[in-house]
Amino acid sequence: MNYSYKTFFQKLYQNQKKQYVFDSKTREEALTWQREFRETLRKSLGLEQLEILASGLTEVPIVQEEVQEDGYLRKKIVLETLPDVFMPFYMLIPDGTDRKHPSRAMIAIPAHGANKNTVCGVGKTEEECAKIRSTPLECYGREFVRRGFVVFCPDPPGYGERVEPIAGEDRNFMPHYEKSSLDSSCKDLSETAEAMGLSLTALEIWDLKRLLNYACSCPEVEWKEEDARIGCCGFSGGGQYAMWLAALDDRVKTAIVSGYVHGYYDSILECHLCPCNYAPGLWQLGDISDICSLIAPRPLFIENGLGDVENGPGGIEGPRKQVEKIRKAYEVWHAEELLLHETPEGTHRWYGGGYKFAENFL
Repeated sequence: MNYSYKTFFQKLYQNQKKQYVFDSKTREEALTWQREFRETLRKSLGLEQLEILASGLTEVPIVQEEVQEDGYLRKKIVLETLPDVFMPFYMLIPDGTDRKHPSRAMIAIPAHGANKNTVCGVGKTEEECAKIRSTPLECYGREFVRRGFVVFCPDPPGYGERVEPIAGEDRNFMPHYEKSSLDSSCKDLSETAEAMGLSLTALEIWDLKRLLNYACSCPEVEWKEEDARIGCCGFSGGGQYAMWLAALDDRVKTAIVSGYVHGYYDSILECHLCPCNYAPGLWQLGDISDICSLIAPRPLFIENGLGDVENGPGGIEGPRKQVEKIRKAYEVWHAEELLLHETPEGTHRWYGGGYKFAENFL
């Protein structure tokens, strides 16, 4: 006798019709599909409610710190993104980049177990220093600025300086427990947000859109015709939010998603990843391939390690199936060359194939 819900949910997922599976045959159909899917996501995730809550809020940046690093300036800036909610982030500016000599920009989003400090190679605690030593490839914010990009790297909700206080129950039963800046508060925030009719996904996207507003206003960021040359990138959970930001905001001109594009059924339903992967009703709308199809025809780079456990039980075939579905969207625009999927040997990590892609396409 099996007492688990696993088979029930697997069959429910397979039998449920998804409302926004991409099947457009022309650009006009694809544009209509994108517009309708985005609007549905805006409402179902809770972004519409956040727009109301934030109405009248002025986005005034507060510069808290400026440090000259080897080859670039690092600024720590804070923005109020919702009433009484503040997001700290780093802005990394290559030496020689200014109003008269602007550069392309990249929003670099941390993974779980990381934060803005580690992604920018700044170790302020023993844990952060150990993280940087053990996974130097995840300092992709620092690498992008070394390659001449202006970089914006936030602590997303529940990360870094924004880790939520220890819950009362935990304080009572684990009095000696202390949180680290490498922890994340996804569980606490997702539970509370959903009870309020929101989602953690909406909170993450909302903050990143506010950061994008600021990035577009910076004179150090280069423009091409009427658009700022801004991309976004991230690994694992950071890859998820790079995907979401690019899907829902076409001001993002290039997206780099490392270690995330797999599939809700093939991976997340099986691996039971962090609560930040879930939002009410999301799986009734579409799959990860459908969200990524909202990015088309803008350049999209995806990488999955062949041995990444988060690919799911079927291994790399899970991500490959998702990418083939995304490719259909790019084919509608005759832009197949703007979608690249790399599958290097290795496990769940940032491989860095996106650097050259961003240099070529942003």
